[in-house]
Amino acid sequence: MGAKSGEECRDLAKGMMRMLRVRLKLMGMDMRKGKALASKYLPYAEDYDSDYIDFLKGYAEAAGLSFDELFVHFCLDEKGFCTDIAVNADVTADGSVFSAHTEDWMPDYAGHAVLIRGRPRSGPSFLAMSLSGAEIDCGMNSEGISFSGNSLYPDDDRIGIPKMFTARRILASTSVGDAIAAAFPDRRASSYNYNICHGSGEMFSIEGSATDFSVIHAEDGWLVHTNHYLTERMTKHETAFTSPSGCSPGNAPSTLLRYYRARRLLRDSLGEVTVETLKSITKDHFNHPGSICCHADESQGPKDRSATIFAVIFDLSRLEAHICPTNPCSGAYRKYSLDADV
Repeated sequence: MGAKSGEECRDLAKGMMRMLRVRLKLMGMDMRKGKALASKYLPYAEDYDSDYIDFLKGYAEAAGLSFDELFVHFCLDEKGFCTDIAVNADVTADGSVFSAHTEDWMPDYAGHAVLIRGRPRSGPSFLAMSLSGAEIDCGMNSEGISFSGNSLYPDDDRIGIPKMFTARRILASTSVGDAIAAAFPDRRASSYNYNICHGSGEMFSIEGSATDFSVIHAEDGWLVHTNHYLTERMTKHETAFTSPSGCSPGNAPSTLLRYYRARRLLRDSLGEVTVETLKSITKDHFNHPGSICCHADESQGPKDRSATIFAVIFDLSRLEAHICPTNPCSGAYRKYSLDADV
């Protein structure tokens, strides 16, 4: 599977590596230092998910890359802002379960969104959105489980399992409990907020760090999460508003405003929520450019610029995904199923 993805995405893969070198330079590093850092994470990643290591080795070989350099991409503890929404039968118009996600990242990665339709020899089949066919960002499997993630900025990051590495294991899960366990391994380097949903209507937003986590259960039929901690247990780990090591302090208001804006827009439609409702929310420009549909702010430095590079709405009742491969305000959503385009 990795070799096929690498062959199909060869040009994107090489572009991704060029941008990796730019990111390293912005962080005051070069590839030699990046590989030295990544080598400390590799034993943890191999122990956690050797299958994903094999996938990435196949990808690297087929794309004409060095695996050691590709793995550096998975060890840089940085990611853009995102907005997640989940709703179930309590608030949807027809009893469906939906999970929506906007992926905000450096504008140079526009055009790197790749849909993977995976059929492993064992385990669930899946649809996953990825960057360049290598890094899995969010997805849905044939067991009716979906996941997406929002970056958080905790104070306890460490050497361990790269947080980007948990996605494949989540998609291989056959129960929500397995998915949560996969998302929060003991020796993780850090963590996202994971939104893990099931076709039954059970939905969880799980805020994590390297050493702690807290679960938010959508008892009222809906939830929203952006890029700051909501639970009292986890706010003690928050660094985003005080340290440039995560998102810059200048960007911090965006996560608050997107959170409250998405809640308001969703609350206005409770009981009547449809796919079109969620598409409309992903197009929202309140607080532009730091809006739910995010656009690059040219007044910011290159490391702080962010834009929505894709958006997806997983329909867990029908095992379909509605995907927009660019800013939702200007792009078109297309519907996919686990088996074929529909």
